[in-house]
Formats: sequence, C-alpha cells, structure tokens
Amino acid sequence: MVKKISEEKGLSLFTVFFKSGIIVFIFGITLIIIDLIVHSFTEGLRFMGTDFAIAGAITIIIAYIYKYHKILEFLIIQLKMKINKQNRSSEWYKP
Repeated sequence: MVKKISEEKGLSLFTVFFKSGIIVFIFGITLIIIDLIVHSFTEGLRFMGTDFAIAGAITIIIAYIYKYHKILEFLIIQLKMKINKQNRSSEWYKP
C-alpha cells in the first residue's frame, strides 16, 4: 500500500514517515499542553502525550535513517575497519 501511494503521488517513503512522525509528535505535545492547562480531571493525558511524542520522534529518526542508510552503512564499515586496525591490503598476502 505504501508503494502504491509513493508511486501515484510521487512521494518517497522518507516524506511519508517524516510527515506522519511530525503529526504524531505534535499530537503528543498537544496532549501534554492540555494536561498542563486542565490537570484537575485529565489524569492520564500527560502519559499518553509523552508516549505519542516519543513515538513521533522515533518515526522521524526512522525516516532519516531510511534516507541516509547508504551513508550510515559506509560509516559503520569504516568504523569496523578502524576497530580491527586492518587496512585493505592486509588479507592480500597470506603465505
């Protein structure tokens, strides 16, 4: 279904995740603000708002990971090579 939406409207998966993350994050912040204003009989709105805000932030992070996954993959490989202290030609010559 996401593939159809992205093909029909020209949206990438990044924009879909990013926009939905923004909407969920704003909804969570709105619930927290409502709880701060009217806290006498809205007992669980702050907890629900915190959960929604965290879920929105995680969705935005997933969108950026999806967008830059090739760069992150390259950086992880470089980090592994530095940790192992190997250069590219170390495995060429094995007697």
